[in-house]
Amino acid sequence: MKRQTHIRALCLLAGAAASSGAALAAEPEHFLEIVGRLNAFTDRNQAFPTSSVPNPSHAKYDQTALGVQVNYRSPFYLNFIGVDASYYGVAKLGDSGVPTSNILDVGNNGKLADQFGTLAVAAVKMKFGETAGLKLGRQLQDSLLLKSTSTRAVPDTYSGISAFVKHLPGLVAYAAAYDQWRSRSSGDFVRFRTETTAAGVANRIDYIAVLGATYKQGPFTLTGEYLNAKDYLSKLGLVGAYSIPLQASNLKLSGGILASRDAGSLFVCGAEREMDCTGTKRIQNDGKGVFVDAEWKRGNFTLGGAVAKFDGFWIEDNFAVNATKAGALTQDHGTNPFPTSSLLGPDLTNNGETVGSIRLGYDWKDYVRGLSTAFKYAHGSGAKSSNLSNTALGSESYRQLDVAYALPYLKGLAARYIYLNYDSHIDNGSPSATIKGMPRQDWIQQRFYIDYTYRF
Repeated sequence: MKRQTHIRALCLLAGAAASSGAALAAEPEHFLEIVGRLNAFTDRNQAFPTSSVPNPSHAKYDQTALGVQVNYRSPFYLNFIGVDASYYGVAKLGDSGVPTSNILDVGNNGKLADQFGTLAVAAVKMKFGETAGLKLGRQLQDSLLLKSTSTRAVPDTYSGISAFVKHLPGLVAYAAAYDQWRSRSSGDFVRFRTETTAAGVANRIDYIAVLGATYKQGPFTLTGEYLNAKDYLSKLGLVGAYSIPLQASNLKLSGGILASRDAGSLFVCGAEREMDCTGTKRIQNDGKGVFVDAEWKRGNFTLGGAVAKFDGFWIEDNFAVNATKAGALTQDHGTNPFPTSSLLGPDLTNNGETVGSIRLGYDWKDYVRGLSTAFKYAHGSGAKSSNLSNTALGSESYRQLDVAYALPYLKGLAARYIYLNYDSHIDNGSPSATIKGMPRQDWIQQRFYIDYTYRF
């Protein structure tokens, strides 16, 4: 009955949006759209045998769901104040295998949720001339170290305050502070936590804050940002890029240095499950990563390559939620600015690891209008345990094939297929040696999307 109520609400919202389209069209500053997404995941995960688990099981699941967004943005009334609002709804169409919180949450009963519906964005926005802005409430976030993403049925959103200032030419300073988060697989806004579930161990993070600035002048761009997850984790990033026009092509060179370290009493063993440690004691981590990247574009063809090097374990996840909900820990999906990163599972940011990657892209518009393809390969080696002394050395590989097709004769309709493959090995050490950030496994995931967007 509850599922039917939410589906009915989605239909009513869609109908109301359609009936109000003509009225809103007269006011060009109003923005209203309906976005539908059919989202399907197939996942196959085979752990490699170890001395303690000689015959590991083969994990698999299939999930299909329908996501709907109704997004509205008002103009700034009196050239000062306005509102943003979005309703997100997701309904399960099918699932099999081991339930996993990817598209929908896993409940205390061990089963995938049937649906959810929520007012995911509800914010009051203000602007002060053309030089500053402020937003209060539920909102999307997009910065170097903290992002909402759209890789599931609907994006995730944050609750809090954000602001920006544009005073000097080319320079934008920004800040945000949030005390709640709604994951991509849930309709509930909840408080931030660490990943520890040990009894009596503190795991609540009061807030996540970011402070940063971007400077752009001609072909040069520089972004610096600081993130603090109170009493848990702090991050610092500096990334720059320079575009060089060549004859009939363009070369973009970029590089960056990023740090991720413990920031207080909440950083204990188990607070980040990819740290190598035992028990629940307070631990330390000082992870640094540097990268260089080059991307060359000529016509419809793109070629890119990058190298990243890590000293200490660079932590991608900024927090977790629902850490006390039995069997349903929901991790932050992380924000990874390294061009060598993976879209699937492990972060490729282990202690001592060197990662190289290459990517190819082609727009087939001269042959099949709307079709584009991309391929990425990354390989990491020299990885070590993060908080234990042992002889383990690991390597890992990641492959990604991406095929996208925007139907040229039906505006707003697009399809996408992504093939992801990850595998890793412990190249040195005892048969039972492990590196938690590099699980011994062969992992294949396929993602299917069909999107339709209608803007009024």
